[in-house]
Amino acid sequence: MSQDDLFNLIDNAPPADDGQGPAPNAPSEFSVSEISQKLKSVVEDQFSYVRVRGELSRVTVAKSGHVYTALKDENASLDAICWRGTAGRLSITPEEGLDVIVTGRLTTYPGRSNYQIIIESMELAGEGALLKMLEDRRKKLAAEGLFDDARKRPIPYIPNRIGVITSPTGAVIRDIMHRLMDRFPRPVYLWPAVVQGDQAAAQIIAGVQGFNALPDDSPYRPDVLIVARGGGWLEDLMPFNSEEIVRYIFASKIPVVTGIGHEDDNTLSDYVADKRGLTPTGAAQIISPDINDLRVEINRSSLNMQKTVKYYLEFKFPEIEKIKINLENIYPRKIEILIRNIDQLEFNLNNKLSDYVNITLNKLGNLKHSISVFNINEMSKKGYALVENQKKKIIKSINQVEKGEKLKILLSDGILSSKVENKIKE
Repeated sequence: MSQDDLFNLIDNAPPADDGQGPAPNAPSEFSVSEISQKLKSVVEDQFSYVRVRGELSRVTVAKSGHVYTALKDENASLDAICWRGTAGRLSITPEEGLDVIVTGRLTTYPGRSNYQIIIESMELAGEGALLKMLEDRRKKLAAEGLFDDARKRPIPYIPNRIGVITSPTGAVIRDIMHRLMDRFPRPVYLWPAVVQGDQAAAQIIAGVQGFNALPDDSPYRPDVLIVARGGGWLEDLMPFNSEEIVRYIFASKIPVVTGIGHEDDNTLSDYVADKRGLTPTGAAQIISPDINDLRVEINRSSLNMQKTVKYYLEFKFPEIEKIKINLENIYPRKIEILIRNIDQLEFNLNNKLSDYVNITLNKLGNLKHSISVFNINEMSKKGYALVENQKKKIIKSINQVEKGEKLKILLSDGILSSKVENKIKE
């Protein structure tokens, strides 16, 4: 039942009771609460799922996260509310003045006899409004430096591993794999994500976060990421215009290459990406060199190197021959001189060694003679004797012995044992 139907119901109602008792076919009597509840039932039953177009006004985001606003046109205004859980999944951010189409259900608030729409989804009404919103968002993010070329990361020439964030079904992933296999096969790891609808942005962000969360030494951490989807209408590509996605791609430590839509399609994700492929296949081509081109380049470089080596050998050969002759002439003479020097050194060393030996022998002879002079036998023959105590310590003074101590007296022909009876010091 529409609002007009409700007004017709009121206009065609029978006359009110004049106090003289119920008139024939008189309407039932309701309390205020009863009629409010019946109207609530009618509205919520008849308008349980509707699409309403209008301009957003009085947009307010409460601390709770709920969004309170109103839809208006030239003649009327409709209160609207979007609960916190739904607001986080909207494809666009509610802003004052946006021309939108919302989908939801009508409900009434009996306490104030008004009605409102509970918003479940929201989209821009008309491509012009959508483009204006995107341009405003692009300018805002550009002013923050998110699209600057200076901060963009280099793409590895030959990546070890490639991460792809896209739908696991459909032509996109097949096209990417075929192009990579044709050009330079590399391990590919797929993060499955829907690429259209309310859940797309969250799943794509999860892929960027998930790959970046892998440890640097993980065998599954990619060197480069591809974010891709096939072509579609502007509305279909809206998840890739999400401000959230742009910021996560910006924050990625792994370089990101986009391949979104067709050549004429431009999204905000393309602006922030380190490289943009015109198509998903183009993105795969950016990160993979052509192996056939590499073979040709290697062969060309090898031939150039051979030519260079040959040239230098031919050019430098006369110099090499000259150096060879010089070595043959110079080094034998130097060796001969060295041999003569060594012989002379050997002769001088022998002479010095012979002199040293003779001197040493003379010194030894003199030392032997000196020792013989002091030989005990020789001394004894001259009337001298050697006295030692029981510890075999030679006695040189009377102070070294005590009365009663036993001593040995060594003579040339024998040994005397004695006992000290008295000490007389002279």
